[in-house]
Amino acid sequence: MLAVFPVGFDEKFIIRALMRNQTKEGDRLLAVVPNDYKKEERTVNALRAIKDIAIPLIGEGNFKIIELPTTSGEEMVLKLKSAIENNITEDRRVITILSGGMRPLNVIILLTVITIENVRVKVESDFENLSGFISLELGPFLAPKNVRWINILCRLKAGKSVRRIAEELGVSPATISRELKNLLKYSLVEEISGKNRPLGYVVTKAGTFYLRLHGGCIEDLEEELGDGE
Repeated sequence: MLAVFPVGFDEKFIIRALMRNQTKEGDRLLAVVPNDYKKEERTVNALRAIKDIAIPLIGEGNFKIIELPTTSGEEMVLKLKSAIENNITEDRRVITILSGGMRPLNVIILLTVITIENVRVKVESDFENLSGFISLELGPFLAPKNVRWINILCRLKAGKSVRRIAEELGVSPATISRELKNLLKYSLVEEISGKNRPLGYVVTKAGTFYLRLHGGCIEDLEEELGDGE
């Protein structure tokens, strides 16, 4: 896992999120700060507190401070994108912790992660009163609405095979396989791995949310109507 977060005046939100996500050896952390952050003692202290917690878990070499210029939003995005791409972990999972920190840094981090390809990105943010947090994957928001994708996901949720889905949609199994590769890019499905090739696919939580964003499956809607009668 690669965690990316801005550092402002308060470290508690970042530390809570790192502990919540069970930060461990092999993970990498990118602490994003403005290039003049050393002028602000509160930021320096917050950064030190985060390092004191994180470095024993992940090792000093896996904790990096990314200083961004504050004169150009475009340059901030480009520098951060390079840093993220150079530090992606093998599992290609990225968590962005958008709690606290300077508001422009939150915007820059979010805009940057949506440009990174073939990664699974989760966005988290804690409520300021520490009453809870939100955690959402970006895939369902980035994936375009596609009627064929909806049909495939609905049938996968019903336990149907690639061949059966192809028959019902009137296309070849190869076409469905190509579409599943596209769904994988947005983490809407996961492969069930076999020894030499995928045994099948399952719909992820992100895939289920994608369906809900776009109206759900016809079967689900019929069930809801039936329950209400």
